[in-house]
Amino acid sequence: MEIVPLQKIKVVNIKGKGRGVVATQNIKKDEIIEFCPIVFISDQEASFFEKENTILKFYYLFQYAIGRKCIMLGYGSLYNHSKNPNANIDYDVKELKNYLFFQAIKDIKAGEEISYDYEFDDDKEDFLT
Repeated sequence: MEIVPLQKIKVVNIKGKGRGVVATQNIKKDEIIEFCPIVFISDQEASFFEKENTILKFYYLFQYAIGRKCIMLGYGSLYNHSKNPNANIDYDVKELKNYLFFQAIKDIKAGEEISYDYEFDDDKEDFLT
């Protein structure tokens, strides 16, 4: 899989949220927004990143469908959470790949923030909204 440079998104500071991803052009429903390379890590490495005072603890550790953890590269860890998202994160469930992808679940206008549902439990989600 060749991963091509981003064309329709950029990272900006979003008031009250910090960094986030916005569309620079209109994005149509079902369009792939970004392919994010991933690095698989062990449970021991994930625990280290979460506990130690290292910059890596600020990167989003994603739980892959088969129970493996990974770090998303590209803009993957910068998309903000929303209970009413306009994008979704997805992957090939039939074959383990070295990437995930973000896909629009509705039309997104230029200048609009792109977000997805982190799918936290409700009690863990309140601090994000």
